[in-house]
Amino acid sequence: MPTRVVSFYLLAPLLVLAVLFTVRFKTDLSAFIVTGQQLEHVLLANEMQSGALSRQYLLSVTTEQQQRPTLSFIRSLQQQLQAIDGVTEVWLPGQQTNKAAQLLTLYGQHAALGYSLQPEQELAKLFTTEGLRQRAELLKNSLLSAQGLGIDKLARQDPLLLSLNGFKTLAAQQKQPTSGVYQNIMLETDASGLDTAQQTRIQNAIKKTLQQVNKATRGHYLLEMTGIPVFAVATQQLIQGDIQLVSTLLIAAQIMLFGWLFRHWQALLQVFSLLAIALLSAVLITQAVFGYVHAMTLAIGSTLVGICIDYPIHALVHARVDFAHKVLVVKRIWPSMVLGGATTLIGYAALGASGYPGFQQVAVFAGAGIVMSLALTRFVLPWLLLKQPEQLLSVPLAGAWASFCERYRTPLAGGFAVVVVLSLLSLNSLQWLTDMQALTPELAQLKLNDQRIRARMTHVEPGRFVLVSAPTIEAALQKSEAVYTVLEGLKHDKALSDYYGLYPWLLSAQQQQANQALLKTYLTPEHLAQWRTALTEQGLSVAQLGHFDYAELEPLTFQQVLATPVKNVLANRIIQNDKQALTMIWLAEHEPERVKAALTGLAGVQYFSQRDLLQDLTKTYTETARQLLALGLVAIALLLAWRYGNVVKSLQTLTPALLAACVMLGFWAVSGIAVSFLHLVGFLLAVSICVDYGIFYQENRSGQIELTYQP
Repeated sequence: MPTRVVSFYLLAPLLVLAVLFTVRFKTDLSAFIVTGQQLEHVLLANEMQSGALSRQYLLSVTTEQQQRPTLSFIRSLQQQLQAIDGVTEVWLPGQQTNKAAQLLTLYGQHAALGYSLQPEQELAKLFTTEGLRQRAELLKNSLLSAQGLGIDKLARQDPLLLSLNGFKTLAAQQKQPTSGVYQNIMLETDASGLDTAQQTRIQNAIKKTLQQVNKATRGHYLLEMTGIPVFAVATQQLIQGDIQLVSTLLIAAQIMLFGWLFRHWQALLQVFSLLAIALLSAVLITQAVFGYVHAMTLAIGSTLVGICIDYPIHALVHARVDFAHKVLVVKRIWPSMVLGGATTLIGYAALGASGYPGFQQVAVFAGAGIVMSLALTRFVLPWLLLKQPEQLLSVPLAGAWASFCERYRTPLAGGFAVVVVLSLLSLNSLQWLTDMQALTPELAQLKLNDQRIRARMTHVEPGRFVLVSAPTIEAALQKSEAVYTVLEGLKHDKALSDYYGLYPWLLSAQQQQANQALLKTYLTPEHLAQWRTALTEQGLSVAQLGHFDYAELEPLTFQQVLATPVKNVLANRIIQNDKQALTMIWLAEHEPERVKAALTGLAGVQYFSQRDLLQDLTKTYTETARQLLALGLVAIALLLAWRYGNVVKSLQTLTPALLAACVMLGFWAVSGIAVSFLHLVGFLLAVSICVDYGIFYQENRSGQIELTYQP
């Protein structure tokens, strides 16, 4: 066997090794999730990729007998869940977390700065005889509670417990069981919610842990879970599973069909080795461009085999006729293959420009694969053909079908024209997809499960919040504090049940200074005497607690807070870059229209809904896809016109593919299928691929139309 042939067959294994050792594969679905230049799009992508809420699971434990789990079972389950690799924290709703316990000291030291958003009202109420008496009673009860040790340390530097003012409502974020038949558990991971490889492992570990605890305690408890990681894993498995099944069947069918028609194992080995080299090269090129290759790119890109195999098949079929001049034969049909590849590349270019982030990588992968397949077919394949194989088997019924079409050309053309006209007339009834979530109807059960669990566990409406933007963090905090006043008014009017902003974790320096200055005016000898009297009535130590030693401090800064465990609390509420700062105020149950109306006129403040954003993105992507469809078709038509220098020949070449695609649009309209931007991009992709047949017919470079028809 010649050296060139041996080298060719060794290239594929070498590329496999190169892929294994140099390519970084990712399964994080964030590469296929919305992104963009607008702040809202960046925010959504950021939150879904690494935000704290994206890394949290909402778990609900119950039994088939509708009995609430025992405390001992929950404690055991909580401990073992905490031991799972990748789990950072497990807690029960309302339970004091490590974060809050660790921060008592920090906020106790800065009590005089961050105690209120409305200091005038609160201090006027507190510094009265009755107000101080009630505060002394609160201090006594707190010292006798389960958190008494921490309160004792806090009270020595903050006897009025001013630092607890803002924290007393945090527990309201989580609902406690009311029916008594389930127990809620919160679980947070360190991996991104969309890192499906890690989240799949963690979800399996959660299920296995429940089984182990059930076995150890002889329990029969059931567990439900929801959260972004659950949807991410389900979506990954749904999409990738379908594509891999179709791709596997496609490749297997191609191998069997190729082997049956060519009946030559060397040709089979040559062509599929060529395809393997093209696809492996595309993987390496994609890695070079993006720095990683997404698993979904490989799953979707594997269908590229059905496109790239066209080129070597054309070369093999034509080379068999004149094997002695096989290099010249392939060279003769080379312009037709290049033109066909160019039109296909136009379709994939539109795919990459559709606005859907993951398809950009698919477009590069496909483009590289097509170019490599074309080059290998032209410059390598002819030199691999060492011996003329047997005559190609005729495609069953192909000749009979061609004869039938030629004999009844007029009625067939008329019938097809009627179908095309009916399809075009039906386009008025074409329905357009308006909600991107409708692209995954198979996840409906997960969505219902999510609603059921969240109704038990949390007041926060996921994906709905007030977004505040400003040039700096300080300016954003000041705007946020103005928004709190508006939201308080909505709560009073019953248009909003509650909201969760950055207070009490973080206040603007302006508000902190105002708090400190006003508090200083109330720390008088008269009020101190009243406070000591209240302590005495409660039986508390005046020596240790009867002081107002609130030192004057500099405001607590954002950077100081980031250096504490609060960083994890704020991770899903603040986004900052060199030019802008964004803060989020999460909303509980509310009336969206009334909230929007109340925020009107506040500069840099807007009501934000992830669902609304997805709907807006769907409209944007659809409009972009329409433009790309028109531009793509014009680009293909111009390319054909430039190639042939004849408008009639160009239209003859393009029309079959275009009419076939129009019939498909008509089918979608009649069947009631909602058309999305993906359908439109697919429409252009289909035209760009199917026009190849028109090109080969039009050029017929072999001079034998029957020979052109076979490949």
